[in-house]
Amino acid sequence: MKTIFFFIALLTFPLTAAPVPLLKTAATVNGKMISTREVEQQLAPTISSLLAKYPRRGEKFQRAFAEARDEVLEELIEHKLVLSNLEERKLQIPEYIVKQDVERFVQINFDGNEQEFRKYLQSTRMTRREFERSQQEKILVQSFKREQFKDVAPATESEIVSRFKQRAADLRDQTEDKITFRKIYIPAINQENPVATQQEQLALAEKLAEEVRGGADFAATAETHSSGAFADKGGLWQDTLRSDLEVGFADIIFEASKGDIVGPLKDRIGFTIVKIVKISPGPTPALDTEMRERMRKEVEMEKRSVRYDEWIKMLKRTAIIRRNI
Repeated sequence: MKTIFFFIALLTFPLTAAPVPLLKTAATVNGKMISTREVEQQLAPTISSLLAKYPRRGEKFQRAFAEARDEVLEELIEHKLVLSNLEERKLQIPEYIVKQDVERFVQINFDGNEQEFRKYLQSTRMTRREFERSQQEKILVQSFKREQFKDVAPATESEIVSRFKQRAADLRDQTEDKITFRKIYIPAINQENPVATQQEQLALAEKLAEEVRGGADFAATAETHSSGAFADKGGLWQDTLRSDLEVGFADIIFEASKGDIVGPLKDRIGFTIVKIVKISPGPTPALDTEMRERMRKEVEMEKRSVRYDEWIKMLKRTAIIRRNI
């Protein structure tokens, strides 16, 4: 639930970029419309992450946003092409399967809490029925991809082992990831100086980030300026489990490397600058019977994806596609 909640919280900040106007045409595929609202809904989590990484919403934000939007639009175009093909074959997914999928989504992301799920829908401006329809389309595309391109060469032993080596780090027990870092936290509202604006607090965080990147002692800077926990210890957080951190924040700092200075990052109540001291990844799994089967499926799925991508390219060559964003 933390991941989705982190996204929802950040969506409360207005976007100066007005990323996607509502209820207009983002693209048409053989006359079928993709609305800007559909694009916005798919973009919501990505926008939230970008807002955290780029509080100023400047050039880097705009570039990253444009790339994410284009990627989402292309995915939606592909879905429309597949769905048009499925409509001709009159293929449908039973409603009870869709409802089971939605229930599984709520259980995984919100611990089964329907109220939190409704908050998520509200934040993405999506009705439950729209969400169900979106999930139904995803299931249809996935099922089609699995069935239409199932006739691929079986995964070999070398392919299975190679895939495991590539994926071992991703397959580790991430709940056991640990990180040691120093942190400077600047609140959006300064209790000691209530007249200071949020922009002034952001400017202070940016100034401090520039100073520590320029060689200023991070620990001393934290002791002087940070309002966060352990400020008196130079902002040092030792061997902190990934699971003890806000998920969106953890995802960003665990992507960094030892010695990197990250931020300022924006959350609901302030700005954070982090210096990575040490990252200790969780244990990787063994290549046992169960893992071999999982790697076999992944290898064969990748082979199907290659054929699927070729098929999509063929459909695009003959389709009438108009992009408006």
